[in-house]
Amino acid sequence: MDRTTEILILLCILGSAAASAQSGASAGVTAGAAKLSDTRSEQALTGIVQLQPRPWLTLSALPALVHVSDEVSGRPVSSSGPGDFPLVVGAATAFRAEWSPSVGAALIVTLPVGDAACGLGAGQAAVGANVAAGLSPSDRLHLWAGASRNVSGLATQSTLSAPRSTALRLDAGYDLARRLRASASFAADVGQADPTQALSRMIGAGAAYTIAGPLMLVIDGGHGLTSSSPRWVLSLGLGTAFASTSLVSPASPLGRQQTSFGGGVNRGSGSGKTGGCP
Repeated sequence: MDRTTEILILLCILGSAAASAQSGASAGVTAGAAKLSDTRSEQALTGIVQLQPRPWLTLSALPALVHVSDEVSGRPVSSSGPGDFPLVVGAATAFRAEWSPSVGAALIVTLPVGDAACGLGAGQAAVGANVAAGLSPSDRLHLWAGASRNVSGLATQSTLSAPRSTALRLDAGYDLARRLRASASFAADVGQADPTQALSRMIGAGAAYTIAGPLMLVIDGGHGLTSSSPRWVLSLGLGTAFASTSLVSPASPLGRQQTSFGGGVNRGSGSGKTGGCP
């Protein structure tokens, strides 16, 4: 059984579980493209199936199909296939107090579904964690801050972040209308960087429009601020859940994009093997 068949079976199982859940089931899909360097780019189609067995607890699975392209010795090369497969357990709670503070945390276990020999994924299981906190100074204005880091392995970090760093993010969202929220993000890697992938700084912006009920359409964009950052990132999502590992700030543009691009190759010139498939 090949890896594509395996991930399709997993998607069917997860879809059946979501359909049979009595309540709290949601799903979505995000399509995006990123220009990671002058020669390297990535496209990703990321799904999310999410179950909420308790009001404070959420279980998520985020399979992805990835296409990566690069240039080796002046020759274009590319690879396509399933990326690594994150499974997320998240918990969050909000407090009945002024400014409606909220806190949350998530544990991410990433299965090495991607074929590392082709530049798809890290080739090893990994564990990561993130924490976040939020405030709402008014009914329309929402502020969040969060941090994420690998506990073991490399696969849990996004293609948009250095794998051995701590990724910090600041976000703000404003409800322009009853169905429309605009958001902005700033993300920065801090701490020790992997020698093959430098620290990144990015800004992002996005908008989420509620079509009907919980069904939403989101569009997000990001731009690197340093020479080692991704040049640009664009993504479009549709569903009742989106590819964010943070329950406190699911509307973060860069948060959604960092999770959506979690299954491909690293940006560092020394770590990718794009086009290495036999």
